[in-house]
Amino acid sequence: IMSFNFSTKFDYFPKMFIGERQLDVVKSSKLLGIIISTDLKWNEHTFYIVKKATKRLWFLRRLSKLGASKETLLEMFQLSIRNLMEQGAPVFTGALSKGNINDFENVQKQAFKIILRGNFDNYESALKTLRQETLEERRKYLCLKFAKNSLHGQKTQKMFPLKRKIQNTIKGEKFHVKNAKKDRLRKSAIPYMQRLLNQYQA
Repeated sequence: IMSFNFSTKFDYFPKMFIGERQLDVVKSSKLLGIIISTDLKWNEHTFYIVKKATKRLWFLRRLSKLGASKETLLEMFQLSIRNLMEQGAPVFTGALSKGNINDFENVQKQAFKIILRGNFDNYESALKTLRQETLEERRKYLCLKFAKNSLHGQKTQKMFPLKRKIQNTIKGEKFHVKNAKKDRLRKSAIPYMQRLLNQYQA
């Protein structure tokens, strides 16, 4: 059991049974490779993925010592490490904290140091040299791509409803954005991608 309760006034410890067996109450759980926490923050997931990705950097170091080319090292980083950090990106991108974002970027920064060897100056110049984007920019692209693809699905297009009268909407926004009073909802996946679609006018 996972209990999502954000009330500061009421709290409870749920008890559920299957037959005579009481189910455990947990604060986090992994679902399809993504760690969901009861506070709906992404600190635990970020820590888990960054730790796992950092361990894979040894593979790049090993290849570098064996004389692999810059192009080979970059390709291996993209396939083995970057893909891991981008798994399920549309789910959590909008709600990442600045600390979470920096933790992800630091892994790519370390990888670029290995790839460029002694020619690494700083992260910004490494991005230009290797013609790469920040992971934050890539996650934004992946979210937009997911949202655009969802527009063509019979079931998924319902997540991104069109506004009835586009000409009367603020700034000509095409898609309805779910009204949210709390940051938790506003930064969640669907409202975040609804705003992206409006920003880039899919």
